[in-house]
Amino acid sequence: MPCALLGDRASGKTTFLGLLYAAQVKYGTGVQDDFRFHAPMGSLNLMSAVYEGMKDARFPSATLKEEITELGFIFGYLRKVVGKLPYYIRNQNWVRPFSTLRFSAYDVSGEDIEEFIETGIASRPLIQQLLKSVVVVVLVDCSKMTTEIDTPAYKKMLRYDSTVAKLLVAFQTYKKQEYDRLKDSGVKADAPRIYPAFVLSKFDTLRDDVLARLGLHRGFPENKRARKDYAEALLRVFVPQTLSQIRGGKIAGVSMDKAAYFLSWVRTEQHEGMEPVGQPRIVRTGFAPEGGGEPDFSYDEYVEFIEHFRDIAHKIPDEVLEAERFQAQALARPA
Repeated sequence: MPCALLGDRASGKTTFLGLLYAAQVKYGTGVQDDFRFHAPMGSLNLMSAVYEGMKDARFPSATLKEEITELGFIFGYLRKVVGKLPYYIRNQNWVRPFSTLRFSAYDVSGEDIEEFIETGIASRPLIQQLLKSVVVVVLVDCSKMTTEIDTPAYKKMLRYDSTVAKLLVAFQTYKKQEYDRLKDSGVKADAPRIYPAFVLSKFDTLRDDVLARLGLHRGFPENKRARKDYAEALLRVFVPQTLSQIRGGKIAGVSMDKAAYFLSWVRTEQHEGMEPVGQPRIVRTGFAPEGGGEPDFSYDEYVEFIEHFRDIAHKIPDEVLEAERFQAQALARPA
């Protein structure tokens, strides 16, 4: 099922994808064999190159970032019933043992999206694909969070907030129109639902003065309710329009599921009393049974990210496949 990963330029999107790839390599080769990851060759080459660079303590290069024009990957989750079947049955072609989610990464500053925001016309294939997304993951760059409201970083965050909010309205409008079209065709369909999630990227760059102004401590809480309160305290200030759309989706006839919140950081080398020269280097872990020379990053958060979508993947196929069948029936009906 289609899912969108939204990020601005220099928001940590490439690093996030590289770390997600690193996390799934480790998680997907674990003892519990119930998760799969797949990517088309072009996407796999890029994500693998980012991962290899990180194992060599390097962040993605600017040249590599420019190659992200259309990057996608698939999460697959073993269905619970299938997991109980004998191995020889589980591997039959007709079983369809995995529920899948198809993620695509989008640069909200890209020409296609800017043109769509300006005209409201979804003429390009990339936009048509984007609007079909059932899951929407929004990257929010913590390095742009500042108390200085006249700085370029703050103004970039405002523009990003405005663009993402407009995209969320477009998602709702598109899904409501599709829903109404099915109803007008005499097809019974459930009301559409969108599953949102936020990733606080570059979480380790959050400034102390920002946290102090908002009455927050350094470090993300583990409790789900506390995580929500912490994340929304930041989002309410820096992406208020986006947060408002997430909360107000039902008014447009499209339900928004409860948002989930995650963070992303990667540890870098610190030189006491010295300013680092050039790009910082990534701290790597030592050799261990689960692998050696891995980037030191928020691995547990990435596992939570992967696992969060397990139940959603199992729920969405029935809803969306049913809707697709309805659409096929509607198109087949005589005028």
